[in-house]
Amino acid sequence: MNTATRWAIGAVGLGVLLAGCASSPGDIAPSEPGTSTTTSAPATSASAEPESPFAFEAATVAGGTVDGETLRGHDVILWFWAPWCPTCMVEGKEHVADAIARMPEGVEFVGVAGRSDDFAAMEEFLEWTGTGDATHVADVDGAIWEAFGVLQQPAFLFVNDDGTGTRAGSGLSAEDIVERAEELASS
Repeated sequence: MNTATRWAIGAVGLGVLLAGCASSPGDIAPSEPGTSTTTSAPATSASAEPESPFAFEAATVAGGTVDGETLRGHDVILWFWAPWCPTCMVEGKEHVADAIARMPEGVEFVGVAGRSDDFAAMEEFLEWTGTGDATHVADVDGAIWEAFGVLQQPAFLFVNDDGTGTRAGSGLSAEDIVERAEELASS
């Protein structure tokens, strides 16, 4: 499957997951730190149902694999980062590591390391930031990022078990992340 086809499938999948967004899928990083957009999935007919953005299988940085479909129907936070991203490094160390340690029961936190095939750099990133207690998948070719419409990092996608989602870019504190996780867990 070529890049244009994967992008088109991902854009349709994101549209189902995040239909009604005020911004385009590429506008992951809001203009003000910590702002986000709430969306819900529309009803679709069975014959027109696009491929889910969760339709992936990826290697984890730690050496296992994750089947993305196992995340669908659950409360999950996806954190899109890159090992060469200085903003990701700082936010990971100063905010995300603390939030991971305080995740409420029933909410899974999954990091999506993208746009790199350097597993050593990914491992170093996790060690330096202290975020290695969560599952982190390696999105070497950017296909998972594309499926969710992520064009820049860091970015967060907060997905409720009913398929509704909220996305945010850079600027979330540990408190912001944990508060949103608690909202997922309680709904």
